[in-house]
Amino acid sequence: MRTLIILILITSSTIGYAQNDEVKLAAKVAYSLSADIIINSPKIKIGADFQTKNNDLYLYLTYDFMRQSLYRGNYLGISLENHFLSKEKRLRPYFGLSILTEVATNYKEGFLSADVDNGTYFLTSDSHAKYPVFYGQSSYYIFNSSGFYYSTPFFGTASLGFDVRLVKDLHLSFSLGYGLQIMRYKYMEWKNDADYRELLKNKPMKSKMLHYVNAELGLRYEFSFKSKPKPQ
Repeated sequence: MRTLIILILITSSTIGYAQNDEVKLAAKVAYSLSADIIINSPKIKIGADFQTKNNDLYLYLTYDFMRQSLYRGNYLGISLENHFLSKEKRLRPYFGLSILTEVATNYKEGFLSADVDNGTYFLTSDSHAKYPVFYGQSSYYIFNSSGFYYSTPFFGTASLGFDVRLVKDLHLSFSLGYGLQIMRYKYMEWKNDADYRELLKNKPMKSKMLHYVNAELGLRYEFSFKSKPKPQ
């Protein structure tokens, strides 16, 4: 819902910004890496290019498929790019923003690193941590601990890059920036004979902010709605 509200606000301001200027349809496919563990493959952006004399403002509806080890996630959201300098320039710098939210994942309640509370990365695991705790010469129990993944309501990036026109309407872009993930998870410790799935239901939900360096390589094509003038 928050993403939808932001999309409406940005769309409204963009339409006002770009009135009386040419608008093109733009499609972009991009691959990105959030160092050092999350790979986006592919990121698909469909939107509009609001052109003015000295810059272009791109507003995209964005789909992203992210993967990291055992994790797979589908994301939807919006992306905004402001390309500076005249359209006639072959090489142009740009500033980009994206706001995405996870809409589906294969990893709900999947294991996370037992150090998730103190860790700085999103680390999945195929099992939880366990080790014996002795309370006598020969008596012990198995101590278990793990984080459990639930969702990523927010994954945002801010980046700076450059855009190169390869041929008319076809562009290659590259950017570097900062990524922020807000992850919802639970953490639990339990003895080996306990039903951890039942215990997990009553554990409080936690949130954690994770930070990344983000790089993206993209290819964009633009479609004009302007009809060519008829010869006299």
